[in-house]
Amino acid sequence: MLLAFLLVILMPIIGVIVLTQTGLGLVSERLVSLNEATNEVLILNPVDGSVYKTIRGEFFWPVNGITTLEFGELSLYQLFHTGIDIANPEGKRGDLITPFMPGTVIYSGQISWGFGKHVIVDHGNNISSIYAHLDSIWVDVGQEVSPGDIIGTEGSTGWSTGPHLHFQINVFGIPVNPRVFLGGS
Repeated sequence: MLLAFLLVILMPIIGVIVLTQTGLGLVSERLVSLNEATNEVLILNPVDGSVYKTIRGEFFWPVNGITTLEFGELSLYQLFHTGIDIANPEGKRGDLITPFMPGTVIYSGQISWGFGKHVIVDHGNNISSIYAHLDSIWVDVGQEVSPGDIIGTEGSTGWSTGPHLHFQINVFGIPVNPRVFLGGS
C-alpha cells in the first residue's frame, strides 16, 4: 500500500524532472551556435532562431584542470548537468578562478545548498556565467572583471563531491554548453 502510494506521488514528479531536464538540453542547443569559419559565437533569438547578436573576441577557460563532468551529462544531483566541472588533478582546493570574458559581478555570496559559494558575472547581450563551489570569493557585486582577474578560488562548498569549479554559461537565463564559446579542453 505504501509503495503504491509513493509511486502515485513520485512518478509524476520524476516525470516532470525528466521532461524539464530533457527540454533544457533541446532549448540550450537552439540558443547558441559557433560559426567555425569566423570563430564567432552566434546568440540566437529564442523565439524564431534568427541571429540576435554575434559575439567576437577571445574567451578563456576560468581555471586549468581536468574536466570531471561535461555539460548535459548525468550527475549525482541532476539528470542534465548545466555546466562543466573542472577539478585540480591532485584533488586540491585553492586554484585561482578568472572570468571567461569581461563583465560585471552581479552576485557574490553563498547559499548552503546547490552552488555553495559562487559568483555570477553579467557579460551583456543576455550572457552570464556562474562560478560555483568556491572556497573563497575575491570580488564584490558591481565590480568590473576581465580574464586574468581573480574572482575566487576553487573549492567544495554547497552540493559538491569534492574540490572543483562548476562553470556554467547562461544565455537568456538558460544554461548552454560552455564548449560553444571555449572549444575543446
